[in-house]
Amino acid sequence: MKELNLTQGSVPKVLLQFAVPFLIANALQALYGGADLFVVGQYDDSASVAAIATVTAQGISFATALGFLHRRGFHFEFTKRDIRLNRVLSKRVLTLGAPIALQDALINVSFLIIIVFAMLPPITISSAVATMTAQNYGAELIQRMNKCFLSGIGFALVFGLSACLYSQFLPETLTAFFTKDPAVVAMAAEYLRGYSIDCVIVSFVFCINSYFSGQGNLLFPMIHSLIATFLFRIPLSYWLSQIDSSSLFIMGFTPPISTVVSLLICIWYLRYSQKIK
Repeated sequence: MKELNLTQGSVPKVLLQFAVPFLIANALQALYGGADLFVVGQYDDSASVAAIATVTAQGISFATALGFLHRRGFHFEFTKRDIRLNRVLSKRVLTLGAPIALQDALINVSFLIIIVFAMLPPITISSAVATMTAQNYGAELIQRMNKCFLSGIGFALVFGLSACLYSQFLPETLTAFFTKDPAVVAMAAEYLRGYSIDCVIVSFVFCINSYFSGQGNLLFPMIHSLIATFLFRIPLSYWLSQIDSSSLFIMGFTPPISTVVSLLICIWYLRYSQKIK
């Protein structure tokens, strides 16, 4: 199996080579989850069937992955003796992983099902940025690391702007996928028009988070995500819901406003970190 060296070659090309397979895999998984929701919502007594299908599909996926690894092997020695807990490494994994897990949980809960359509590409690209940043940072290729960061923002903006523009003119085509009730479709479309602006702003925030995470700075992305979620997104959602309960249009601006807060904090921290270096 050919290795993909993230520290050599054209940065945009390598970034896409890493991100596209990841994007396709996540898109298929998201579509599968969406199909489950559709089946359960449209047909009576289908929840148990959908649950069985989900477990079966995950089992087949796991078996396929094991077969692939058994056939292709690893690029390093791996035996049964390596499948054990190491106190030092486990603590480090928890230390590094907990902030990212909390941040991702806040993002996923905030976006819910809309993440399938609009947020998946920026999230996938930012994951590629984090991986490339880590490898190039470790290799002390700082200029290449920065170029990867900017390329990631550029690619994410392509998807973010596309989703935003589409949602401004044809939001009903997306909301009608989940229900045929005209009133619900119309209200959801109003919300989507305001919310879709967030698809553009997160292109910057997600890549900035990955840029810092790739360098081992996991605390800052978690802190500004907590600030944006609990001090702005949740209070704003409640306050705007009291203004006009008959429309969701105003509430649709809660996510982009909260993300702008995150972006301003990120810009400040970027400048601050550059000054102290």
